Amino acid sequence: ASFISPHEAKVGSKVVTARTFIIATGSVPSRVAVRGLEEVGYLTSDEMLDLRKLPESLLVLGGGPVAAELGQFFARIGAKVTMIQRSAHILSHQDEDIAQVVEAQFRQEGMSLYCGTRLQRFAESQGLKTAHFLHEGQERSASAHMVFQALGRKPNIDGLNLDAAQVKTDQGRVVVDAQMRTSQPHVFAVGDVTGLHDIVHIAIMQGEVAAHNSLQPAQPREMDDRLLTEVVFTDPQVASVGLNERACRARGIDYRVASYPFSDHGKAMCLGQTHGHVKLLCRPQTGELIGAQIVGPEAGELIHELVAIMFYRGTVHDLLRIPHYHPTLAEIVTYPAEELAGRMESKN
Repeated sequence: ASFISPHEAKVGSKVVTARTFIIATGSVPSRVAVRGLEEVGYLTSDEMLDLRKLPESLLVLGGGPVAAELGQFFARIGAKVTMIQRSAHILSHQDEDIAQVVEAQFRQEGMSLYCGTRLQRFAESQGLKTAHFLHEGQERSASAHMVFQALGRKPNIDGLNLDAAQVKTDQGRVVVDAQMRTSQPHVFAVGDVTGLHDIVHIAIMQGEVAAHNSLQPAQPREMDDRLLTEVVFTDPQVASVGLNERACRARGIDYRVASYPFSDHGKAMCLGQTHGHVKLLCRPQTGELIGAQIVGPEAGELIHELVAIMFYRGTVHDLLRIPHYHPTLAEIVTYPAEELAGRMESKN
């Protein structure tokens, strides 16, 4: 489909007219301008899922969730994996102490990992693709039989002719408000095309908000990013909800933080999965939980109790009042909550 006016779109040879439009065209892999990369060739996350033959070696460009998940997967089934990341650590949107646990596991499993890099150029010789990059002030190189380009995705807006619809974009993404309306009140946009959060359940929630507001404009609903939740399915898993320390510092939000390691937790020791920790952030005065991060066993399952607490604006005291069975993984969240509660009581 392609807009020809704010209320008309051309689909093939037909022109359709509508009172409301919802743009949900998703995203496509980003193209990155690095000399020689297009010439040596690469696969994106779309093509990696279609592979039927294991590459002997793999260069992973990027260190986000998709790069980390698929990079570890291919390493575990036998490929020699080298990961090259631009930021100071992988999973750069997470706090460093969370990412370091996953990095340590990657290196323990034999993956080569370079962070804080800058790609310079690519070349190919005798069937090997070589990346030349700067790392810690020195020129380095790494070679592999295949390149996995996981340097992000971009909103899929090419061909929509949004100018004809007078829909505003910003750096390639469709701009929306909390009601998922674009600059045209009757045109909504949801999911990856907004460039906000490329997470399935959030796209679904955005779609529900847009659908409701298109049909019930007198009773509008809005998206609430307070409960933004993410899970990265590496091993150990990473899960988060709400604010992390990095976000609090960037926004000038006062907080208190406490963490507890899985290495000192009975059920985790029984399972032999002791990497990682749980971290809770709360408001200093009330103890209201404003964020949580878990890196460790079943983090993607454990985070949901903390999401529920935050949904009802619960406190670390509420978390302590809820019974937790022993020995379970879930009871680990009570230990940092107990520390935070104790600090608040001693201050009072």
